[in-house]
Amino acid sequence: MSDKHPASASADAPVAFPAKSARPFPVPRAAGSAVSAISALGASGPVDSLDGTLMATLRMELQERSAEHTVVRMPVDGARQVTGVLHGGANAALVETAASVAAREAAPTGTAPVGTDLQVSHLRPARRGWVTAVATPLHRGRRTAVYRVEVSDEDGHVVAHGTLRCLYVEVDGF
Repeated sequence: MSDKHPASASADAPVAFPAKSARPFPVPRAAGSAVSAISALGASGPVDSLDGTLMATLRMELQERSAEHTVVRMPVDGARQVTGVLHGGANAALVETAASVAAREAAPTGTAPVGTDLQVSHLRPARRGWVTAVATPLHRGRRTAVYRVEVSDEDGHVVAHGTLRCLYVEVDGF
């Protein structure tokens, strides 16, 4: 029996890195919560279509949009875990989406926000109806922004809260 596994036959070959101008992976599309974030990189303008995004998959609806106050809502149906309550990952996606949309509104000209740190605390289960996220800024600077997001159910109970830190990166043609 050989010491080398067939899949590792090229293991002795030097590792090659693609040229800086080459992308070894597909150009990113608008990720659900990142309508405003990394999906804009390489684009010729703002990403306005939600087709194929997590926002579309989770049926998120943008209610209000500004750098100071952004509201996004999402139905619990279609985003449940096996116990029947809203999935924590869906809650986190809603938090990141609301904050990303707000950060996009605050972005300095020629930049797009890229999420660098997401913190979410789940406080109580959401079982029915819609949950609504409200994003407000904690910090808005030239290179970074931090948004606080509160998620409430239809009865007004806070079901989750979180923060998203964004770094503004330069984007050609944006």
